[in-house]
Amino acid sequence: MDNVGDDMRKKLLISGAGGSLFPYLTDVLSEKYDLILTDSNELVKKLYPERDTRIVPKVVDPSFARVMTDIIKNDGVDYYIPLIDEEILIAHKVAAGCGVRVLAPAPEFVSLCLDKLELMKALAECGISVIPTETADRYDGSYGFPLFLKPKTGRGSRGAMKICSQAAFDAYFVLENYTKEEVLVQPYIGGQEYTVSVTANSINRLISVVPKIVYLKQGITKHAAGVHHDGIESLCRKIVEIFAPCGSFNVQLKEDGGKLHIFEINPRYSTTLVLSIACGINEIDLNIEHFEDINAPYIAEFKSVGLIRRTESVFYE
Repeated sequence: MDNVGDDMRKKLLISGAGGSLFPYLTDVLSEKYDLILTDSNELVKKLYPERDTRIVPKVVDPSFARVMTDIIKNDGVDYYIPLIDEEILIAHKVAAGCGVRVLAPAPEFVSLCLDKLELMKALAECGISVIPTETADRYDGSYGFPLFLKPKTGRGSRGAMKICSQAAFDAYFVLENYTKEEVLVQPYIGGQEYTVSVTANSINRLISVVPKIVYLKQGITKHAAGVHHDGIESLCRKIVEIFAPCGSFNVQLKEDGGKLHIFEINPRYSTTLVLSIACGINEIDLNIEHFEDINAPYIAEFKSVGLIRRTESVFYE
């Protein structure tokens, strides 16, 4: 479904336009691509009145796939970029029906990452990263405090919490409104946190690994910097080799006592994609340029750039 000719601008459909990647991402990409943005919140049109923004149903709505399919077919979309976890598997089904290319990992890898208990088991079995993990209904108290609790499924930092006492443990299930079957229990791991952007193309050629040291996280990463880290690069190479994601993804980990512990893999572009771009690694550009390229180059060098996010006020009539 690509436009014919190298001089033709590709058209990208990007979801989740109300997120923290915007407007920086669209400002950069619009220099080279035609963009259609989607979100389920009407207010996003007020944020970006100059952009082609479509208000679509929520991902859980039965009509979501049909609406996205209609946009792709009617507007001649070349690449579909789903930025919402729950949307990625639907995006693959939509793509299969209309021939658009999806910039997201393979469905098998997506399903593994979205089931956080299975992901922890798979990482441990492969010797990549070991964090003892159990659902709260099966937890026997052996880890001791502090603990780390998070939903078995879900995105971002929703419901993720450090727990320092039995009283806090008991209160979590009342205040957060989860059942014990829905929550994972892990020993709390200290140390330095990193969020890592890994760029791999659709035939699983690794193109880049950009580790970012996290200085401040409040739901999303608010202050970070791109850094080189040989150990993290090696770990991410193993993930690509063993799990064959066939698409770009984000690894969240901590380094404690010289050991690297992965606690999350998001099967999509990170909200720190903007920092990758500032470091000189435009992951979306690279995925489009080398989509099915068996000779895609590995880019080891990038600039070390810092990111600070701030709040902006937008007024409308």
